[in-house]
Amino acid sequence: MKKYLVDVYLPALGSHYDVYLPAGKKIGEAVMLMAKIMESLSGGGFVSKTETVLLDAEDGKPLDYGLSVYDAGIRNSSRLILI
Repeated sequence: MKKYLVDVYLPALGSHYDVYLPAGKKIGEAVMLMAKIMESLSGGGFVSKTETVLLDAEDGKPLDYGLSVYDAGIRNSSRLILI
């Protein structure tokens, strides 16, 4: 399965993380997985909630949870924000 290496920014921590996202994974599933990973990496500094949102860093718009990573336009080097 094709994966894209993206830059995910966590404003709560002021940190960037490189994350691989599978092209066929739904955005909603990817957000849940990333949120759990970020909780672990941040040592509890980031706490995911049901309102956790993934934004496109270029325009600040939230990504549609129903779209796949590929269909949402995410590619290698895409910059995202997890809040």
